[in-house]
Amino acid sequence: MAHRFQSAQNTAGRTGKSQGANRGLGLGLLKVFKEQGYNVFGTIRPQTRPDASFKDLGETGATIIDLDYLVEDTIAAAAKTFGEDRTLDILVNCGGIGMDPKSWLDTSAEQMIYKYRVMTVGPFLASKYFHPNLKKSKFARIVNITSEWASIAGEANDGGTYVSYRVPKTALNSMSVVVGIELKAAKENIAVLCIDPGDVPTKLSHWQGDIKLEDSVRGMYNQIEKATIEDSGLFVNWAGHRWPY
Repeated sequence: MAHRFQSAQNTAGRTGKSQGANRGLGLGLLKVFKEQGYNVFGTIRPQTRPDASFKDLGETGATIIDLDYLVEDTIAAAAKTFGEDRTLDILVNCGGIGMDPKSWLDTSAEQMIYKYRVMTVGPFLASKYFHPNLKKSKFARIVNITSEWASIAGEANDGGTYVSYRVPKTALNSMSVVVGIELKAAKENIAVLCIDPGDVPTKLSHWQGDIKLEDSVRGMYNQIEKATIEDSGLFVNWAGHRWPY
C-alpha cells in the first residue's frame, strides 16, 4: 500500500545526503528526497564504483561522493568535498552488515569489532564531520537507520541470536540519544532520529522480508519530515511504531 506524505513543509532548496546510496534503503530514500524537491548527495565506498549499482545512483542525478565508514580520512574528505559553506538539512546514516553468524558461540571478536566500526563508529564520525553543515540549517536531522533488533526490551528481543548485528545497532541507538542530548544542551536545532526500516528484501537480508522497499522508504520519509526538535532521540519504525530502547 502506498503511503501519502504527511509533511506540508516546503522542501525546495533543501539538501539531503544519504550514505551507502548505491542500493537498497540508501538509494530508495535518496530517490524519495529527490522526488520531493531536495538537492541530493549520495555517498558510496570508493571500491564499489565499478559495481552495476553505481549506474543506478548516477541516474538519480545525485552528486556522488566517496566515503568509507571504515576509513576516517575518507569521511573527513567527503565533508570537505561537500563544502564547508554548504547547508545540510538531512543526513542519513545507512550502513549495515549481514547478520550472521546466528549463535554467539560462533561469533568472533573480529566480527563484533568490524560491525561496530561500520554500524556505530562510522555514523558517529559522519555526524561529527558534517556537523558544521547541519548547524547551518534552520532545522536539521541526523537519521540513523537502525533496527527493531537494536532493542533490548522483550517486545523486540525475545529470541536472542545474531549478537554481532544486534549489539552495534543497540550502540548506534545509544550514541544517537547521547549526541541528541548534547545538541539540545547546546541549543542547536538538530534532531537525531533512530528509524527502523522493517523487514525489507535487500542484499543485506539476502532478499528476504515482507515489507516492500517502496513502502519502507516512503514511510521513513514521513517519519523524518514530521519530526520536531522534541522528537530527538526517537526510536521509531517506518510506519510510526515506537520501539522501546
